[in-house]
Amino acid sequence: MKGTVGFWIGCALLSIVVSGCNRYQVIPEQWANRVNKQLTYEQVKAAPDATRGQIVVWGGEVLNAVRDNERTTIEVLEVPLNKDHIPLESRASSRGRFLALDSRGEIIDPAIFKEGSKITVIGEVLGLRTETLDQAAYDFPVVGIRDMTLWDDHTRSNYPLAGYYNYYGYGYYGHRPYMFLEGAHVSGS
Repeated sequence: MKGTVGFWIGCALLSIVVSGCNRYQVIPEQWANRVNKQLTYEQVKAAPDATRGQIVVWGGEVLNAVRDNERTTIEVLEVPLNKDHIPLESRASSRGRFLALDSRGEIIDPAIFKEGSKITVIGEVLGLRTETLDQAAYDFPVVGIRDMTLWDDHTRSNYPLAGYYNYYGYGYYGHRPYMFLEGAHVSGS
């Protein structure tokens, strides 16, 4: 009898440990083969027509988010991503700004994007949009959101080694803090 109870307790503990070791995938499987990881922010800005339609993974810090009748537009200060596709903390490494558009209506309220939030966007390059920034014309690369993760401070702080490659290859583990999936409405967004 004691052996059976010990067996089931062991199984329960093992299942808890194994479920806690699921590696978080910033790039969902349906996008993994379509992402052009070599296409950089600078290349898109220099040749928007040649890169139109490509899928990129960019991230950074939210500067502004607004919604109009057609879409939600998120203005992002581009920041390089680490190995696990999490934006680095340094604003000084930014190469500029980009716009992430949600034309599918999945982002119902842009208030979820507080200024300074970190995001990782998987998006389709749509081209450039010239707007006024600090009384000068600025060319914003524009991507259509196909998937996105909004990183909150609580989630990142629970994983102090997130983004740092260690000897065993572990990185960020956990749940998707906030995401948008292709063709799916995220309730509560």
